[in-house]
Amino acid sequence: MSEKTGKDNFKYRERASKVLSKMYDKTSDIAGNNSGKNKGIAAGTAASLISLGIDRINQGQSVDETDGLPYTEDELNQLKELESEMDDSKSSHFVDRFMEKLLKHAIPTDGPEKEMLERRVADPERLKKPNLSIRILTSNFKRLSSKMSSFFVLQYGLIHIITWRKPTKTLSFLVFYTSICLWPHLILAYPMIFLIFGVMLPAYIHRHPMRTPELIKVKKRGQSILDFFNSSSDTSVIEDLIGKDYHNDSGSESDSLQPVISKSSDTSSMFSKKPVSASKLKDGDVNERIQKKDKTRHVKSQMTLFINMRDLQNLTTDVLNGINGAEKFWYETAGFKDERLSTFIFYGVIAATSIVLVFGRFIPWRLIFIQSGWAGLIVCHPNSKKYIMSIKKSKKAKKVKDVKESKEKEGRFERHDIIIDDSAEIRIVEVFELQNKNMSNNQWSFHRYTSNMFDIKNHARAAGKRPLGVDDLSKVLPPPDWKFDMGYANKWEIDIDPQKFFKERNINNPYLQVHEDEKEGWIYDKLDGVDNSDSSYEFRRRRLSRECYRYSRPPVIPKNT
Repeated sequence: MSEKTGKDNFKYRERASKVLSKMYDKTSDIAGNNSGKNKGIAAGTAASLISLGIDRINQGQSVDETDGLPYTEDELNQLKELESEMDDSKSSHFVDRFMEKLLKHAIPTDGPEKEMLERRVADPERLKKPNLSIRILTSNFKRLSSKMSSFFVLQYGLIHIITWRKPTKTLSFLVFYTSICLWPHLILAYPMIFLIFGVMLPAYIHRHPMRTPELIKVKKRGQSILDFFNSSSDTSVIEDLIGKDYHNDSGSESDSLQPVISKSSDTSSMFSKKPVSASKLKDGDVNERIQKKDKTRHVKSQMTLFINMRDLQNLTTDVLNGINGAEKFWYETAGFKDERLSTFIFYGVIAATSIVLVFGRFIPWRLIFIQSGWAGLIVCHPNSKKYIMSIKKSKKAKKVKDVKESKEKEGRFERHDIIIDDSAEIRIVEVFELQNKNMSNNQWSFHRYTSNMFDIKNHARAAGKRPLGVDDLSKVLPPPDWKFDMGYANKWEIDIDPQKFFKERNINNPYLQVHEDEKEGWIYDKLDGVDNSDSSYEFRRRRLSRECYRYSRPPVIPKNT
């Protein structure tokens, strides 16, 4: 019974393997013939999945065991090739194997993208790393979220500095910035100072706390001069740009910041009340205090995790928005989508670069950077917002014009002194008007407009198929990004000198001929001495050409849009 079941399983594997092999051949041919098209990509994906299925079926069977089976030689070679690929990638992950198959079948071979993807897939450093795993990905995201607190503290700290939320921090930053501009070597000194006073000394004080007395807290009296100058009901222009989310989050983050300093439990023993004897403390009280402390610590860590996950989500949104803005500048503003604007920027950058290179050593860069830094942060102060808004309103009032004119100029950069009227590129589009003659009545009739001369050795003609083409000249389109001159609907020129065309293209086709008395430009089939020729039809063709124009190519667009 077991032998019969094994034979049935073997027959099932054999049939499934043959069916999948035929499907694999068909989908591979479709993918190869439609490379770069949606149909080719879909067929390549199907071929990749079928190839993985064949690998799966052949895992328990070697090719040597197929001797005597009704396989053709081509099928056996294909199975051996698949087995060798399977042996090489037994240890690889399913996703990696699928990527290799997809790269083989669905990506066009003539593009640079395939070479780049092949290098990335076969990178030895990449192969040393773990395979794709949802579990590891989720775990890493959770761990990353729990360890991003310091980054978000730094992020909100920078926002507080720029928006003058903490005037002391802003002024301290300006002092540091000014000192770096005056003495650039401080760029190396500041990180070492931070290492000493921000990392090592707090860690030492935590291990060996100082004995400091507890001070009695008193109410705040008066107002500091910094708070007086910083008091404003307005918000900074930077806060308006980054939105309300940071306003809500930054306050909670700033309140959660605590100095990395630990005080000894017996710090104020000489100032404290009468100490409590350890014998009076019960074990239950001590355990209860420890449990409460552990629960509080656990709840705090979970809250920090969720807060960091929310901030990380918003951070990724901000990063994507920043990338979109950079792509917009890269591909539109600087990518000559608006050619006048990009040309103006190009000349401006050229002029600025020339000034910096020629007169750079005579320019007081330190003074410029110091003044620019101070001016930028002063503009970000909340009290400066009302002056900025008043200046904007006054400028808008002076530039009020007709609504129609403003709509026409919307989205365009008007500089009439920048001339971008370049001459158009001109190319020639050619097609062949194909006619056939029936051997029974010797009458020529229109057959089709096609892009090849359709001689006797053409594959489509040998297979008895019609050539690729159209039945009307109005359906002939120029190449992508090119246009015909619309002033002349059918401005096609007939080439009446095919001999000159043959010489210019260096065409020496023994199956084509031109009659000596030909005046209409027809090129005829030469059937003398040709075996297995088409006995029913004889073809002739003539060349039609037309100019097409292109003033500029469309701008480059991002790949992942």
